[in-house]
Amino acid sequence: MKVSYLSLSEHRCTIQFYGCNFRCKACFAPNNGTYTEITPERLAARLKQFDVEEVMLAGGEPTLYKEELLAFIKLCGTKTILSTNGFLLDSEFIRGMEDASLDEVHIDLKAYSPEVHERYTGHSNQRVLNAIKLLNASELSFEVITVFIPDIIDNDEIERIAKFLAGIDDNIKYRIIRYVPVGRVSRRPTEEEIKGAVSIAKEYLSNVISSLDVRIHPLKSIRLRV
Repeated sequence: MKVSYLSLSEHRCTIQFYGCNFRCKACFAPNNGTYTEITPERLAARLKQFDVEEVMLAGGEPTLYKEELLAFIKLCGTKTILSTNGFLLDSEFIRGMEDASLDEVHIDLKAYSPEVHERYTGHSNQRVLNAIKLLNASELSFEVITVFIPDIIDNDEIERIAKFLAGIDDNIKYRIIRYVPVGRVSRRPTEEEIKGAVSIAKEYLSNVISSLDVRIHPLKSIRLRV
């Protein structure tokens, strides 16, 4: 599997996997051709050098490496969270994550409206919506995340997403992330806009927070050497 780098904060190591099946217009982690090929065994051994309480599997898109990812989760020995766009989550892989004792899934629902999602990512969101239903029926702990991007994914989309999630289970955890500008796609939303979006989502869901509530600042990034 291909890993771009490790990012360390006080309590967490984030593993940035290389490559993605989406082409999001405001992607913060474009593929620049820099990565290290590494086995699950060697990655787990490398991780043990750091004193962290949890590991975030992010990207890019980690689920491009399904078999290796499950092997790594089993070897990790630390609280492990998968951050995914959800497109490749199916019943078989979710069962595999249950068997591997994955601690939590963060699934990124970019938009509810099919045309908005396809325009933004280049793909339909139907498989992502179905993945959320599958996760809700599984034994895995999970939360749904949406990045608030002014004039692209804003209050109208937040409300549509909240309604969709409430139709499954109004206790689903939902987090709204404040967009950090990349290029000239959009501006950074104000704190008032984020708080307003949270208020809208709370009309439908009982467990809504935002990135204003929890902030993790990386201390350093490490390129892997195998």
